[in-house]
Amino acid sequence: MITRAALRKIKRSAESSAEPSELISLVDESARLLRPDNEALIPWAETYAINHRLRLARDLELTRRYATPDAKIVEFGAATLLLTLPLQRLGYDVTSIDIDPSRFGQAIERNRLCVIKCDIEKQPLPFDVARFDIALFNELFEHLRIDPIFTMCEVRRVLKPGGLLLLSSPNLRSLQGLANFLLRNRATSCAEDVYGEYEKLKTIGHMGHVREYTTREIVEFLDRVGFSVEHLVFRGNFGKSWMTRAARLIPALRPFVSYVARARP
Repeated sequence: MITRAALRKIKRSAESSAEPSELISLVDESARLLRPDNEALIPWAETYAINHRLRLARDLELTRRYATPDAKIVEFGAATLLLTLPLQRLGYDVTSIDIDPSRFGQAIERNRLCVIKCDIEKQPLPFDVARFDIALFNELFEHLRIDPIFTMCEVRRVLKPGGLLLLSSPNLRSLQGLANFLLRNRATSCAEDVYGEYEKLKTIGHMGHVREYTTREIVEFLDRVGFSVEHLVFRGNFGKSWMTRAARLIPALRPFVSYVARARP
């Protein structure tokens, strides 16, 4: 178990208040080019693009901060391809993994994206040891429902020693998470409908949120599967202005966190 002293040594910061307009435009442009093959999935894809455009731009910004031009990147949970295509447009060598790439089969072919089908909860990754420099695992950890130890050990296996893991996830101990727990009897930060999250297995083809985590829980988990967390970046704002102001004063209350971690040899 990681000690409190070790936790205190991890660098912590809040994301920049300046929006990365260039990267937001890149995400918006990509959204116009990416359309699901199944018409029934179009409302989900369009809503996702609108709700996550700033978050995806921030993911690109963080990736660009750490990725050298020759870095080999593996991205997990590719649908809706709104990170995959922008990364390609920025010139990166990116290989993406998705449980069902056929949902965007035509878009993948048309844009010449490398998206490989793999159920990361059940199947070993189809790559040799130490193939990639960076792994992107954004807004996915909270969706794992079978064996996160297996999944994250596979992620570590395909990373080079000292390779980088960029993982983002909702912050259960955010201001919204605390309010939900104390006032609404819900142990959640942003996904409140347990039935609806499981129903996504049928409606969109992948699991919704199984549970959300505190920063300590994720740091300790990553430590035990062979990653050392170096930096926590607290991200996002709330719909209510008073909550946003409070979270700006105390970044650890923000709704999302990015974890910057290294794979130990």
